[in-house]
Amino acid sequence: MKQRLEPRPGDGTEHTLVSACPSGRPGRLQRLLQSGEFHQLRDFTIFESNFVQVTRLGEVANKVTMGVAASSAALERPDLLLLAGPAKENGRLQLFGMVPLQFVQLFVHDESRRQLKVKFQTGRTFYLQLQSPPGSGDCEFGQWVRLLYCLRFPSAQSDREEDRDEEEEEDDGEDDEEEEEYLTEGAECGEWCTCSRGL
Repeated sequence: MKQRLEPRPGDGTEHTLVSACPSGRPGRLQRLLQSGEFHQLRDFTIFESNFVQVTRLGEVANKVTMGVAASSAALERPDLLLLAGPAKENGRLQLFGMVPLQFVQLFVHDESRRQLKVKFQTGRTFYLQLQSPPGSGDCEFGQWVRLLYCLRFPSAQSDREEDRDEEEEEDDGEDDEEEEEYLTEGAECGEWCTCSRGL
């Protein structure tokens, strides 16, 4: 991961995205946005990591690079979630989703397995397991946990409480497994994300 969240002096609630690498070397998603195709996004500072998408049972589905970014330098905190993955034809990283964070909830799903749960306002849900170099996984996942805290998203405990509340309040007969979203390179046409091509 090439970016991290650092606190600013003050009351501890204000944060900014800065480089975690002294050389300032950008990550894969950052380099993608710096390409000519995404010139409007090239100045975004990205907090990003590589994940594999897993089912709730732990089965691996897809490789995913997820990042958060602030759409304006004037913003104190990130306001966009970006999703990318390898294209089928050549394996190159492709941006297929960009969603305002106000329409997304992020949770710690399984800390021991370094898994996050991403839930869209539409109800679509998917699970991501962090992929990181040996020896750096705990630190990198800890940065994501810290990011969730800084953005005031619910924690794993809140996630479990929310799931129990939903089960009590909703009795529509819909299986949770059917709401689980599988990310593919064609997902930008889905109802759950804001298409990057529309920028």
